[in-house]
Amino acid sequence: MKLKKNCALLFIAFFLSANAQKNILNINSNIVMPKDSLKAKALLFSVNAFLLSAQENSQNKWILPTEIVETQILIDEIQDIQKSKEFENDSFFKAYVTNIIPIELNDYVVKISYIGIYEGSPILRASFELIAHKADDSFLISSPLIRHTQNWKSKIIQNHTFHYPYGINDEKAQIFANKVIFYDEKVKNNKGEFHYYLEKDGIDPLKLIGVEYKSDYNGYEFKTRWEAQHDRKSLWVANESRVFGYDLHDLWHNRLRRVIPRNEIHRYVDCYIATIYGGMWGESWENLFSEFCKKFVVGKNVNWLENKTDFESFIPINGHKVYVDDFVGALLIQKIEKEKGFEGVWELLNTKRTKIDEEFFQVLEKLTRITKKTYNKEVSKLIREEMRN
Repeated sequence: MKLKKNCALLFIAFFLSANAQKNILNINSNIVMPKDSLKAKALLFSVNAFLLSAQENSQNKWILPTEIVETQILIDEIQDIQKSKEFENDSFFKAYVTNIIPIELNDYVVKISYIGIYEGSPILRASFELIAHKADDSFLISSPLIRHTQNWKSKIIQNHTFHYPYGINDEKAQIFANKVIFYDEKVKNNKGEFHYYLEKDGIDPLKLIGVEYKSDYNGYEFKTRWEAQHDRKSLWVANESRVFGYDLHDLWHNRLRRVIPRNEIHRYVDCYIATIYGGMWGESWENLFSEFCKKFVVGKNVNWLENKTDFESFIPINGHKVYVDDFVGALLIQKIEKEKGFEGVWELLNTKRTKIDEEFFQVLEKLTRITKKTYNKEVSKLIREEMRN
């Protein structure tokens, strides 16, 4: 036994000294290594290189090419994992190999924990599971997502595929897919593949992607959604209710962010669009507008332009505030799309947000002939038309 331990220590020393790359892996002598020393060396070298690139968010050439998007979710969780804000140390947490398990052919499950030591006590930051796939003289790394879900069922709706290990609600899947397709067609981003891995509520979906523990999620309910995108393939991993129960207002924001950053658009216009399409705070546009009409009387004495920046004018909805400007803006979006198509809406969306909204009103006038002088009259007209409808 002593000889075996000494041999292991010699191998580890060889691994750490024989490679030019930075070594971040710590390997205890009790870890059972592959019997073939060259294979073991290649395995550790590849895992080390993958983790180094992942935690530093640099170009990662160690990802299995057929599972890039599946592995990107895991990489997002590993990025900066070695850093500690509390201890003001960019390399406080060290990577330790905790297990190496051979699976089919020459592939391995590799378990890694990031641990820091403070005053002699270990602090666990995170534990990850990787799959190492033999490739010539090295290994390529992937998330275990495909392996964990290889026997799951699937439901396909156009270019959207739902993966699940249990019965799925067909109606909810159809409603969700239809809404996503509707939004994506608006922003001209409906090509490619969309995959949703849906775990049953109450089960941690993080384990699917290889995150066995991460201190960030201590005490969290299993309601978080993980998302990744590469080329024309997109991936969501979540509990079923986190997908099918996605707020339709926020879903618009999610789809728009796929084509344009938030800082490049007029965020109020973005919210107007989300409101007319998806309502707000769990209420449909129809219900919101009904509540709006109960509080605000349409007439020549209502100063809609003044209310545009008056944050005291709002409707309470499910414990939240929906401001007058949200209602008026939604009606303006509806008018522009009806008359100019979504190209007109897109033009307004791309105006610069400023305090006096000069560009917004310039484009609004161009699209609708509504000016600041005619704003109150035209808005009252739009409200009356919506009430009749």
